[in-house]
Amino acid sequence: MKQLTKVIILLTVLIVLLALLSFNISGFIFNNSSANYEYTNSWTKAICNETSCQDYIIYCNGDEFVRQTPISGAVIDIFEDWEDPRDIEMRERVC
Repeated sequence: MKQLTKVIILLTVLIVLLALLSFNISGFIFNNSSANYEYTNSWTKAICNETSCQDYIIYCNGDEFVRQTPISGAVIDIFEDWEDPRDIEMRERVC
């Protein structure tokens, strides 16, 4: 009986380790092979015009821009005298 318990514990530990190795730090499985584009990092950014700001997911391959996708429902209307608090570098930065 003790031998069976040890085997069960060992198998459980191995399964947990394999599961942890299958996920990256953010919890998503490494697999963007179905995508038609290659990217190494992504982040969100608000892109604003005179009347509104829209959040986008920005995809980059290192410092090279790959593409951007609007986030559905992530739009706000801004006031006429509103000023973006981000500095010029952050407003214009893509990757």
